Amino acid sequence: MRKFLTVLKFHLKEGLSAKSYIITAAVLFSVVLGYFGFMHYFDKEEKMTVYVSDQSQAYEFNTSEAGNAADFAEIKKIGEDKVSGIKKEVEAGNIDALIVLKGSGEAPEVDYHFRRMADYQVLALINAVVQPQYINNVVTANGIDPAVAGALLTPVKVNEVTLKETESLGLVYFFLFLMYMFIIMFGNTVSLGIAGEKTTRVMEIMITKVKPITMMYAKIIAAMLSGLLQIGMVALGYVIAKLLGWTTGEMNIMGMALDLSVLNPKIFLFLGLYFMLGYTVYALLFASITSTISRMEDIGTIIFPISILLMGGFFLGFKTMMDPNAGIVLASSYIPFFSPMVTFSRIVLGEAGSLEVILSIVVLVISIGILSYIANRIYSKGVMRYSGKTNLTDVIKMAKSTEA
Repeated sequence: MRKFLTVLKFHLKEGLSAKSYIITAAVLFSVVLGYFGFMHYFDKEEKMTVYVSDQSQAYEFNTSEAGNAADFAEIKKIGEDKVSGIKKEVEAGNIDALIVLKGSGEAPEVDYHFRRMADYQVLALINAVVQPQYINNVVTANGIDPAVAGALLTPVKVNEVTLKETESLGLVYFFLFLMYMFIIMFGNTVSLGIAGEKTTRVMEIMITKVKPITMMYAKIIAAMLSGLLQIGMVALGYVIAKLLGWTTGEMNIMGMALDLSVLNPKIFLFLGLYFMLGYTVYALLFASITSTISRMEDIGTIIFPISILLMGGFFLGFKTMMDPNAGIVLASSYIPFFSPMVTFSRIVLGEAGSLEVILSIVVLVISIGILSYIANRIYSKGVMRYSGKTNLTDVIKMAKSTEA
């Protein structure tokens, strides 16, 4: 135990004092605190600038009425002679939209000019202004009773009744990305440490003093503690923002609602727990597989399948956001390579029951025990292997071998 603690302290000190680690911690804290500060002071919704050229003889685009109805935009009327100049401004991104109303016949013609993507609010505004005029002309021309026409065109009223409101998608996305980033970042830290020691032959000196397995677990736990401290920096940034009153009001991330009301110590507790369990699963894979390489340049190839597995968990987390009770999601909740991200996402969404959470944790703990047994065998033999490239068959033989 004393040797283990000595190696653990060494790797923990080495990791925490690294410039990259300090910079990452500072950036995480600054990004979280800065986001809330920006949303609180500067994220004021700006009005769009929309120009309208009314060139129709039969229809009219009343900019005053449209401006009163559309509080999202500042609407300005221009003559036909200025249309070409405004088009260039829209193309350059200086103006948001240009609407040209044409048509003197039965149906109106509308040209909506935009730079890259049509805005649904502008499209709705065009329909709101022009469509009633067109309907009125058709009703008059065909002698239809206006009351009948109005009844036929009255939309069916749909009462939207939300049985389980979900405003946590932005939060799930943030935590999902955070967990993925930390697992792959600190998993790679373990791999690079082992590969560096082995390829420089430092490992040969160290194993005369400390058992290989002791070194492996010391590296894994040191990196895990470093990751938990980084999660702590995220939590600290949020706590300070909350104390400053910056977490009130509507917020979003990547266009998804960020409901901070669901944030509580339990969420951060589960985040830390599932990070530790998920990280341990992948760290054991990273450590054992990396121990078999003989050259530093082989590390990318050897850990690629593990990275793909981790990426699969990340994408399943996205699937969880869209449909948290899909069959593949529920099944993935009990697959140790995917359950940390999938089950935690379901917890934040309020979809995971207590029994599901307990079962997923039990499966993860049992899986870690099995992976530890296999990793011990591979690592103890792999660290002293220098016979060229190692393939999957060699790794399987090391896992099956009972030799010391």
